[in-house]
Amino acid sequence: MRTTKNFKVFALILLTSALLLVAINPSIPTVKAATQDSVYIYVSIGGTISAGGTNLTGGDSYSYNNGTTVDFQATATSGFTFLCWEYASSAGGVVSTVNPLALTLTESEYGVQAMYLPTTNATISSSTATGATTVDLLTSAGGSTVPAAGTYTNYTLGKVASFSVVAGKGFKFLYWIVSCTPGTFTTTASTLSFNLAGSTYFAIQAMFVPSSSTVTLPTPTINEFSSATAIIIATVLVIVAFGTYAFTKRSKK
Repeated sequence: MRTTKNFKVFALILLTSALLLVAINPSIPTVKAATQDSVYIYVSIGGTISAGGTNLTGGDSYSYNNGTTVDFQATATSGFTFLCWEYASSAGGVVSTVNPLALTLTESEYGVQAMYLPTTNATISSSTATGATTVDLLTSAGGSTVPAAGTYTNYTLGKVASFSVVAGKGFKFLYWIVSCTPGTFTTTASTLSFNLAGSTYFAIQAMFVPSSSTVTLPTPTINEFSSATAIIIATVLVIVAFGTYAFTKRSKK
């Protein structure tokens, strides 16, 4: 009985000594739980995002230790090319064309998005088709759309639909990307209006970048000429060609 009591006293003395030692000597390291930062991955038309060899699902959030450097890899799918990264936090938005993206996490929350472009724009012609079609408006870092992001099943095939952008504070609109059965196309017009033809499903996404960003789109991926513009350009080319021919013929006389 006395032995058990002596042991308890001895243990209490040891515990008290340890606490006093830590109190008077703060240089002794203490174990603290690592702070977790959340990274939201946006859905990106035209490619995927991975980190550490693991594919990251768009629309999901992933947790990493604060101070950790994570290498995000953008991989374009067939028919697309990588344009740039955009990541946003409480500190603001940043654009990078370096792939993979080495992001050191210092904020509690991040949004990461990879932007892709089709290597060839699809041609969406008018149609007299009838019936309903689904339009899936995807979210994007830096802004919103009208209608708001969501899945809509009440659009009519063969009808012209319009969508507009609302850039967030500190951001500017860069381009629309539309993917459907005929293919994918992009446009830099702030209001997107096109005939819902030839597909029962459309995925549409508006892309934004920080106002200070100098990222631009390669000219070949943009197809914004209306039919009226095309006719005017063709007419001008014909006139120039005819004038050149007439001038050459006159010079030979």
